[in-house]
Amino acid sequence: MTKNLFNEFTPSTKEDWSKQVARDLKGRDFDKTLKSRLWKRIEIEPFYTNEDMAGRIPFQHKFQNGANLPDSSPRQWTNLVSVFPGDSSESILHLLQNGAEGLVLHLSGFDDLTELLEGVRPEYIPILIKPLGNPIAAINCFLAWVENQDAAPEQITGALLWTPSDLVFDQNVEYGLGVEVFRELLELTEPYPNFKSFTLKTSRYTESGGNPLDAVIFGLSELVELVDQTSEEPKKVFRKMLLEASVSDSHFGEIARLKAFRDITASLLALYSVPCDEGDLKMLVQTSHWSKTILDSNSNLIRQTYEAMAAVLGGANLLWTRPLMEESAKEQEKRIARNVSAVLREEAYLDKVSDPAAGSFFLEKVQQEILTKLRIGLQQLEERGGWLAELKAGEIHEKVRSYRTKIQNEVAGKQLSKIGANKFRMPENLKEESEFEFFEEKSHELKPTRASYLTELENQQIL
Repeated sequence: MTKNLFNEFTPSTKEDWSKQVARDLKGRDFDKTLKSRLWKRIEIEPFYTNEDMAGRIPFQHKFQNGANLPDSSPRQWTNLVSVFPGDSSESILHLLQNGAEGLVLHLSGFDDLTELLEGVRPEYIPILIKPLGNPIAAINCFLAWVENQDAAPEQITGALLWTPSDLVFDQNVEYGLGVEVFRELLELTEPYPNFKSFTLKTSRYTESGGNPLDAVIFGLSELVELVDQTSEEPKKVFRKMLLEASVSDSHFGEIARLKAFRDITASLLALYSVPCDEGDLKMLVQTSHWSKTILDSNSNLIRQTYEAMAAVLGGANLLWTRPLMEESAKEQEKRIARNVSAVLREEAYLDKVSDPAAGSFFLEKVQQEILTKLRIGLQQLEERGGWLAELKAGEIHEKVRSYRTKIQNEVAGKQLSKIGANKFRMPENLKEESEFEFFEEKSHELKPTRASYLTELENQQIL
């Protein structure tokens, strides 16, 4: 019979621990010394106990990514790589034979996919389409190629990395036009039940410097707007939706945010009388451009690794590890990014447990608090007229740019540490030449930038 050794110790309450910590601090203020704030909105305590859960049993996500076969891994994700104009079929096959498990095709709509994808079978890998122009032209180009592959329509998986608001932010056109394009895309992809017609892009806001909590709120409110404006049944819209997010450098916060994103999306679908298990929602997670810096490529490699790890722990179905300046990145950078997924699977064994982050009092508590913030924020946004009304009033842009400016100024002023940018800088004689582009953004745009941009700008002026 196994003996419970913990019976020999008197149980300690959270108050007991707090008193001991206070003694160890020797008069220093507990809150100022040990507490912090996540994204300036959620208070993070120095330790958590089961009392913080208030008797709640930690929830374990039931992901349905695997083939549900004997000996199959309980936690599976697909490692994506980008394919750009100018790439060859030989290079694509090399990627698929060396770690890549899915493709992100950057298409203009006038591409010769017969030549580009020679030897690629669409029934075996997910293929995501990122339009470089007209999304209808891009999807027509892809579907024309698919039809010539003699694959069953239900075997085609992937998604169109496009949403109606792309036309608003990129081309400054009315949202209604985007909804019309969306209806046509739904019709074009209807024969392919497992191919997603649009993507709920929350990375648009985080990559532009917005608060990660606001990004989810804006994305979900945008989804509500789409359902309200289209004449399609909500169930049909939700069935053809891919969730999307980018993860930055708040590692544990991002894990909790991704789990909360799934949770609140399932709750939103329930309000439309669409039953949905959280595991049925498919999520694409990409590593962040916002968190990187052109001043230190080695720090970028470290960041993309723990961001990818947060994506997997948070429940990504599709993992897109992206080097900084992805299209022009060196081959070594692309190879390292592609191999991160293999390290997480073959060395960290993150695929061996269905939800590796389950049971952490800290993460469960933070997830609860994030959910509360998201529900309140979404409710308040809807009370003000919803996403489109806030967009037309300029409030969406103002909130994103305000938070971006605050973070960039804190990095530039060294109030916020950024390793490789404003702290522990690489010596000038060891630096590689990096491409620097001056940031320009029109009034209707929300363009990707970096937290370290002002620091990089100052470095350019010094040189």
